[in-house]
Amino acid sequence: MMKTTCFLLLLMLPCSLFMACSPKEQSNTNDTATSTTIDVEKEKAAILKVLEAESAAFWNKDFEGFASCWVHEDYVRTMGWWPQGGVTVVEGWKERGSRTKAHMETSPDPNATATQVRRENINLRIYPEVAWMTFDQYGADTGDSLMDMAGLSRESRIFEKHNGEWKIVYVGWLLEGAKKAKK
Repeated sequence: MMKTTCFLLLLMLPCSLFMACSPKEQSNTNDTATSTTIDVEKEKAAILKVLEAESAAFWNKDFEGFASCWVHEDYVRTMGWWPQGGVTVVEGWKERGSRTKAHMETSPDPNATATQVRRENINLRIYPEVAWMTFDQYGADTGDSLMDMAGLSRESRIFEKHNGEWKIVYVGWLLEGAKKAKK
């Protein structure tokens, strides 16, 4: 009897530990739908503002505006695919910043129509210091062969909060191209 009771207790211990740390329990702590410590609408607006500011600065060839949206550390990354460049992987702010600045100097004319993108299917998860987002972006063909993102692009972003402000640490994209948005 004693051996059976001890055996059952040993079996129940991992189960109770598992239940105490189950993904459902854990995710509720930082879940944007249930969190009482995060003002979801305020943070969402701030994150979308950074996303829009970074995109506008990129296409309008405003390097300082672009740089102000990014964390300037070695761990930032961009990874993507597009027809003009194939697979692109950029590691660290030093490389990201210098590449973007060089592109802007090579193609310096602002492209105001490029900011007229439509973002759909937004999936945004917000935690106290980190947020991630995926979305579909539809851009027009602007004629800027170096920096154009025409058609459907599957996008992802990771943001970190630094000194109370959201900044980009990761950008990913897969440019599918000429697909129409869902009506």
